[in-house]
Amino acid sequence: MQEFYGMIGDSHQMREVYQAIELAANIDVPVLVQGETGTGKELVSKAIHNHSPRNKGAFVSINCAAIPHELAESELFGHEKGSFTSAHKTRKGRIELAQGGTILLDEIGDMEMFLQAKLLRVLEDNVIMRVGSETSIKIDVRIIAATNKNLQQAIEEEAFREDLYYRISLFRIHLPSLRERKGDIPALSEYFLCQANSQFNRNITHIANTGIKRLQDYDWPGNVREFKNVIYQAAIKAKNNFIAFDEIAAILPDMVILEPEESLDSPSWLAFSDETSLYDMEKEAIKKVLVLNNGNKQKTAQDLGIGRSSLYWKLKKYNL
Repeated sequence: MQEFYGMIGDSHQMREVYQAIELAANIDVPVLVQGETGTGKELVSKAIHNHSPRNKGAFVSINCAAIPHELAESELFGHEKGSFTSAHKTRKGRIELAQGGTILLDEIGDMEMFLQAKLLRVLEDNVIMRVGSETSIKIDVRIIAATNKNLQQAIEEEAFREDLYYRISLFRIHLPSLRERKGDIPALSEYFLCQANSQFNRNITHIANTGIKRLQDYDWPGNVREFKNVIYQAAIKAKNNFIAFDEIAAILPDMVILEPEESLDSPSWLAFSDETSLYDMEKEAIKKVLVLNNGNKQKTAQDLGIGRSSLYWKLKKYNL
């Protein structure tokens, strides 16, 4: 089993990620890690830190999407005593706490614009200024940014600074989704099953081949994070010393996989009577496109012109 700092997989996509991590670790520049939710952006960031000469320093992580607006500047840069009502003592910010080490700015695509401007100064001048202070503090910190958003699109929508993007993306790492590396699913299954056995005091030896096939047929919108959850559930509920197909199928959402008889190019691929309700029209349209795409939800969302999360919501709504 190929394991690299908690990451599992020997697919060519993952080997490229491992190579990028090792290269980034030895080049002390900002790194931008991009990938869907659940692909392991924090694991990659920690691996870069642990491989780098900064590994004796702190690794500090902050979720930019979770910082309350009124505390955002203080969280990042710290504050002086008395600088605002609840500032009862001087406090270091996350960047200063990472002195000599690495800070991960997770979900940087959700960082507010006024903070983006201040972060740009950190990258350009290597200094910070605490809230309520007029004194600059010199810092020596490696910045890794992570996001599941398309920052170039955010720039076009004026939601992200272009100059900041170029500063944080000097070295970029793209993490593949699980549906892009389904050949790693057997190894991931073994890894998480071993973890589940240890955590829940089980003795599950394996997952049936048909169960592995069922795992590989699924699109995994939540990626490795969702996959781990499914394996844990199956290990807890398994009735024997192995996990059967039915036990996997019972946890995963149903998939629509039928042989298509028509294509989207056909002018009569979907027809309704005048009495058909809008509810039934939408349900039938989604079902039909799923069939034409052999159950591929990503392609279905693209063909319908909606986001994948919207499609999953509608599939749940219509019990498809």
